[in-house]
Formats: sequence, C-alpha cells, structure tokens
Amino acid sequence: MAKIIRKLIFLTLIAGLAVVIYVYDASVIPTEDILVTNKIGPSPAVQCISQPAKGALDRYGKLDVTTWNLYKQKNDGWDETLKQLAERSDLLLLQEAQLTPELKSFVESQELSMLLAKAFSFDNEPIGVMNLTRESATSSCVFRKAEPYINYPKSMLISYYSLSDNSQLLVANIHSINFTFGLEDYLAQLRIVEEAIKGHQGPVIFAGDMNTWSDERFNSVKQLAKRSGLIEAIPNVDSRTRVLGHNLDHIFYRDLELVKAESIITSSSDHNPVKAYFRLEKNRPLT
Repeated sequence: MAKIIRKLIFLTLIAGLAVVIYVYDASVIPTEDILVTNKIGPSPAVQCISQPAKGALDRYGKLDVTTWNLYKQKNDGWDETLKQLAERSDLLLLQEAQLTPELKSFVESQELSMLLAKAFSFDNEPIGVMNLTRESATSSCVFRKAEPYINYPKSMLISYYSLSDNSQLLVANIHSINFTFGLEDYLAQLRIVEEAIKGHQGPVIFAGDMNTWSDERFNSVKQLAKRSGLIEAIPNVDSRTRVLGHNLDHIFYRDLELVKAESIITSSSDHNPVKAYFRLEKNRPLT
C-alpha cells in the first residue's frame, strides 16, 4: 500500500511539473509595456495612445462602473455574465482578461471600445487588465509590475475619458501584485496611481483587484485614498470575494456622487463583480 501511495505521489509531482513547464513554455513576457486597442487600427507596440474625444462616457450625467476579475474566462458562463455587465455599465473594468477569439468576438458584437494592458501572453493571446466602454478614451497608458518570485507581471491602465460636463475622468484600472512578503513592490504600483491623481483636477475612479488580503495591504490603499481625496463605494450587501477575511476588489472615487454600490454573486469567475452607480456632481452644469 505504501508503495502504491509513493507511486501516486511521484506521478502527481511529474504531472505538476509538466503543467509548470507547459505554462512557462507557452507564456511570453514582453520586455516593453504594450497597449492593445481595437479603435485605432494596426499600430506598432506602444505604451500610450491619445485621440480626440468623440463623445461623453456618461449618459446624461449618470455613470455606472463595474470591476470584475474575469479569471481568464476559465469558468462556464463568463460570456453571459460579461454580456449582462456590459449592457448595464458605462465603464467596465476587467482584470485577468485573456484576449481569446471568443472575447474578441464578444467585444466586436457589443461594439465596444477596448483597451488592454498586456501583462504577458499565453498561447499568443495577451492577458491583462482591460477597459470596455461605449466611448473611447482620450488617452491611456500601460504600466506593469513583475511579481517578485514568479516574474509574471501584473498590469495597470491609467486612462482619461470625457464627461458631459466638459470635465475629464481619470480611470485607474489595477491588478495588484500578489506574491510578496513585504510591501515595497506592492507600494510601487500604488505610487503610479497616486502620482497620476496628483496631476489631475476632476473626477477619479480607482478600481480593480487590489489583492488586499492583509491589513497592511488594505491600509496602504486606504492611506492613498485619504491623501488623494478618494472615497470607497462599499456595497450595502457585501458579497465581494474575500481571502483571509479581506475583500480583494474595490471601487474608489472622487468628485462624483455615489447613488449605490452592489456586489454580484456569480460562479462564472473566482471573483464576484462589484458595481457602483454614480451621478456627476450637480455643481457642474451638464452640456
């Protein structure tokens, strides 16, 4: 019996090693930060883009924002959940989005503007954070930070969208690094967000999978929020995904009026989507 158990353990280790070798062999980590978009046409690999504004992101002063870790579309039903979220969101912020033919087809069928911050590629398919909107961003830049021990990067998008009151909305979509013992690398990502907010006058959305699975990590995010004048949109019935008793996904905002926030229970990812309903502040006349 002991011999059989040892053999099973050995076979399991061999299978695990084969999976690791396959993942590393199929993965490509680019040396440069690359932005992938569907609204400019074929272009060289660039970190940033800019283009004239064509329309306002909000709908007559209403702005619905959703953040969701898509888990690389591994779970059944992701497409139906994504369709429902896209139909009810002006700004849909995804993490762990893998640009498969199925996801490309979905974006095209919904006539959405897509921005993807390429963290790395798997089987020639870019993976990273993604913004989906009806109106294109006026500018956007990609930033990445490698996980210290496994070297796979997490990515972030800093983007700007026009609003109907002639202001610009800064949107930071982040997938924070995960595998660290200290805070130095984690804080390096947050500093990029804080610097962008410092240089911006007007509304801000800072959202994503922040991997705040410890008090120290969440306190770092809260301190950034306090310094930047951000408020968290917390669902009344909070069913956000939790690890070690901490929520991972967040939406922070500034210079917007929060109507309500909610979290949506789903089995189509390992994260539940988080949604916030906003109105533009009334002290700005709408055009």
